[in-house]
Amino acid sequence: MRTANYRRARGEAIAAMSGQIRRTGDHYTVLSQTEPNTKYTLERTTSGWNCSCPDDTAYCKHAYALEVRLGSKARADRGMMIYQDGGQVERVAPDHYLVKSQSSDQAYEVRNFGSGWMCSCPDHLEAGSLCKHIQAVEFQTGAQTIIEPPDHATCWYCDSPDIIRKGTQRGSRRFRCRTCKKYFTDRQGFDGMRHAVSHITIGVEMLFAGLSSRKTANALRVVGCTVSYITVQNWAKRFGDLLDTFLYEITPHVGEDWRTDEVYVRIRGERKYLFAMLDAETRYWLARLVATHKGTDDVRPMFRKAKKVAGKTPSRLISDGASNFAEAHKDEYAPRNFLWKDSVHESHIRMNGDLNNNQMESFNGNTIRMREKVIRGLKKEDSAMLAGLHAYYNHIRQHLGLPGGWTPGEAAGIYTLGENKWCTLIRAAAKAAATGGA
Repeated sequence: MRTANYRRARGEAIAAMSGQIRRTGDHYTVLSQTEPNTKYTLERTTSGWNCSCPDDTAYCKHAYALEVRLGSKARADRGMMIYQDGGQVERVAPDHYLVKSQSSDQAYEVRNFGSGWMCSCPDHLEAGSLCKHIQAVEFQTGAQTIIEPPDHATCWYCDSPDIIRKGTQRGSRRFRCRTCKKYFTDRQGFDGMRHAVSHITIGVEMLFAGLSSRKTANALRVVGCTVSYITVQNWAKRFGDLLDTFLYEITPHVGEDWRTDEVYVRIRGERKYLFAMLDAETRYWLARLVATHKGTDDVRPMFRKAKKVAGKTPSRLISDGASNFAEAHKDEYAPRNFLWKDSVHESHIRMNGDLNNNQMESFNGNTIRMREKVIRGLKKEDSAMLAGLHAYYNHIRQHLGLPGGWTPGEAAGIYTLGENKWCTLIRAAAKAAATGGA
């Protein structure tokens, strides 16, 4: 009889092989190891995975393989599902919660004794992992964020379900809320735009993924959307500025090691330098700054912005030996009395060895340089192209250095739901702008 240890060992072997696991939307497929050209589909549940294979157990080898491949992302996804189910998390005190078990009638205690959350479940006690129950509590307390598309069945401004249909406006359905007396359409966030939402978001995706605005306009004609390259650029400007304001108000759950570096860019033909601050653990892009000189311009505004976005200072900052990095770290992150958090600045980096800045070099080449090369330079320092690229990198594009196809935003506890993430972000940002809050 095959035991759980056998299935776990087989799952680890499958996960170690390349090309065995694929992600399709919210589902995963795992190739069969015994039947040629056969794939098994796995769907998330709050207690584990439902697999289409014949092995009728709570955890088959395919589920174990997926757990190994996804790592902490699997627990985070189930924690989010527990939170969204409602009624699963009970608050006893600000530092004490009860979370219902998804496989039995008992409940697990999740408590914070001052050094982080602890759970009474076996997954946390035996493996020391950030279990799904702790993740559910973090969603409940707001430590992690879910960005969902607004519900068309409720008022855009006050979320009241007491709405009535009031004709159309430029081809969109128009509604009136009986509670706050305001009007809105089902295209909020895209109001005043004559093209289909799907075409607009496809164009924005292609532009920030690496296509030029002219090639993007040509590609959209294939799907029946006739636009000029100027229109595509206007989309990027409109949504880039909107998302930049909205996303900077959301606090990411980042690590203690941050990295910073610069890369030169062309702005109206002049050589400038784009400085960026990244979290080493989640790869989250915290802040940016465009300056004229590489080693002498003041980069303290970027350091302050990163500290404000993250809500903390790093324990370690890694950079090259430029003097402006050292000065900014001393002024913004270094402690001034014994009550402040200690922060170390590591600047003796090298390409090979135990201390390098390869993450930043990869970011500069694969994110900044690839985009800047296609558009042949920027038009101004506060370009909406940079703002849109910032949102695309953090919340849309899957990062190859993170497990299970995570985006840096998901790794930092910011989950953007929906099949069309651009639509979700744009509508959520437009609602935040209209109602005065993120």
